[in-house]
Amino acid sequence: MNKDIKMIVFDLDGTLLNDKKEILDQTVEVIEKLKKKGIRIVLNSGRTFNGMWKMRQKLNLMSFDDYSICGTGAFVRRNADGKALIENPLAKADYEFLEEMIRGYDLQLSIHTMNILYLNDEVPNEAFIVDQKQVSMPWFKFEKFEDIEDSISRIALNGDKEVLDDFYEKNKAKLQKDYKIMRNEIHLLEILNKNAGKSESLKKLCQILKLERENIMYFGDGMNDIKSLEFAGCGVAMGSGRQEAKKAADYIIGSNEQASIANFLKEYFNLDV
Repeated sequence: MNKDIKMIVFDLDGTLLNDKKEILDQTVEVIEKLKKKGIRIVLNSGRTFNGMWKMRQKLNLMSFDDYSICGTGAFVRRNADGKALIENPLAKADYEFLEEMIRGYDLQLSIHTMNILYLNDEVPNEAFIVDQKQVSMPWFKFEKFEDIEDSISRIALNGDKEVLDDFYEKNKAKLQKDYKIMRNEIHLLEILNKNAGKSESLKKLCQILKLERENIMYFGDGMNDIKSLEFAGCGVAMGSGRQEAKKAADYIIGSNEQASIANFLKEYFNLDV
């Protein structure tokens, strides 16, 4: 057991959030105790920066010394004003390359920015609707790339499993050459800048804050949490998460529907809450 923890990092959906997309009151209370002990709290999510606003507010992580890893590591932003410390955006050339690649496939393309989701269709398919609800962001149809008003954290391809499977198998090697690609959901293929990623940006933030991996505790549940769970001095996987995430962790706790995080932290840090 490593007691030299100086920063605790939380994935959101499926981890810190329950299925109603809420942080349990017990968890908030414990996190407040840890903050008073000088332990830094960081959120690390596939959500955009503004899609994480309610969680930052709930945990009172709004100062110039608080940070969020957002867009699956495409950006690390200062919570007080959204200023980017680390940036790994996608560009117009990436959009044009992907738009050409999906021609002939029944797939929709969505663009994730700090404030808005953009979709290349007037009628969203079911796969996009699921993703949009997950990140809790407004969306607009765009006609041309110049309609996009902010830096792009990721481009997602949304569609039926069978169509996405076919596209993925035929284009996987070509995409992996220049991008980081993730298939955390069967209906969704995420394309990121090659230098992005939840663990990659976590490591860079640690360098900025002069922290070692032994100083980090990480909570996660999904495929895109595996490298972060392995990197952290103390990796904690949700019992309701993916088996691959559990194998990468030092500890496995209960589900995100229970006060599993609060109970683990109270025991680990011997808190009287």
